[in-house]
Amino acid sequence: MNTKGDFVLEWDKALGYKGDPFADKIFTPITDFLVNRNDEKEKLNWFFIKNYFYGSIIGEHGVGKTTMLRWLENRLKKYNRIHSVYLNAAVFREQINIPHQMLSSLLSFYEKNLSKPHTKLSSSDFMGFLKKKLGNKSVALLIDNAHNLTDKNIELLKSLREEGLRFQIVVTSSPHDYEKSRLPELEHDELKITLGRPNFEESVEMVKKRIENFGGKGITPFTVGILRELYDKADKNPRQFLHLCRDEAIKILLHKKEAEEGRIVGHSVPAPQREPLRESKNIKTAPRKALVDDEMELKIRRAAREELEEEERKPKKGFFRIRFDMSGGKKPAAQHSQGQQTLHPMTRESREMRGETRESREMRNDKKAIYDERLKQTLVNQLNSTSPRRKPMQAAPSTGKHEHKIDKLSETERILRELSDQFEK
Repeated sequence: MNTKGDFVLEWDKALGYKGDPFADKIFTPITDFLVNRNDEKEKLNWFFIKNYFYGSIIGEHGVGKTTMLRWLENRLKKYNRIHSVYLNAAVFREQINIPHQMLSSLLSFYEKNLSKPHTKLSSSDFMGFLKKKLGNKSVALLIDNAHNLTDKNIELLKSLREEGLRFQIVVTSSPHDYEKSRLPELEHDELKITLGRPNFEESVEMVKKRIENFGGKGITPFTVGILRELYDKADKNPRQFLHLCRDEAIKILLHKKEAEEGRIVGHSVPAPQREPLRESKNIKTAPRKALVDDEMELKIRRAAREELEEEERKPKKGFFRIRFDMSGGKKPAAQHSQGQQTLHPMTRESREMRGETRESREMRNDKKAIYDERLKQTLVNQLNSTSPRRKPMQAAPSTGKHEHKIDKLSETERILRELSDQFEK
């Protein structure tokens, strides 16, 4: 690629072209660049076969009128019996010496540049000299932008026909300019070709022919999508379409790196599709409930009898109560029961409020856990130990005198009694 860093001047060479394929010019050979127009070609062919005098090709600016006229000139030059002359009336914009234009291409190099015999002749002698040079040939006068012809030009064309000069006229013009001109005065229009805007397929074929004739490949660097956008933007006008293609080709070159990633400036070229990222779904969790509401008011009252009876009806869980006997030994059942009553005095009325029966009391008494002195001492040692690695204290041998207890264990006994009371409740 012929580029100097990020600066490009010869953009056509950088794209692999031998020139500017989108220039507003008529390239030769014209047959390599003309697309379709088969119906118009057939009408022109019949026009010259029938030997009609006057015909017109009408169309708006940029639809290909000049191209059609140049194609006709190329075809007529293949026949020796017709002398074709192309004139662009827009170039002169003043009086055109039409007979001199007809004669110019018939002169030799010596006559045209040295002797110049036609400059020394009068008007009547000039027409004789022109007819002599033509011989048996007829003239095909092809006038582009003919609405620029002056009134004297129109009168001259009429007089040439009256003098017996054999020629045919094909003119091009836009619809508006043609109606304002005096061209219809020449003769009845036997051609009446109206050029419309080419369709999209014909426009793509035109671009392809131009690119390939300048060393490119296909429609590179365009895509069909880009050409469709340019075609719509140009409103189907071929001249404007080529102008936009030229600008877009340069833009693609200057932004080649973006073009490879599918981001051409001014167009929405689809970028390579990537797999969509999988978004992690939020796991729905239940909101954490506060254990105790800060605004909650705690009120403690004695349960009513109805509430206790309702609580008694509910299915009870499989828990059983444990009571510790801290007497240090076995006592008679009466004494033990009496001690229990002493610790937990309960009247008949209170038992009735709790819904307790005799069977339930006996069942509760059966679920007591009575521990001996050695088991109690082991439990006390474990409570005093704060580390799992610390060895428990060795239990002292029993002396049989439980009334003399160590003062160190008095606090422990109090805690155990409280635990026993809580289990009992």
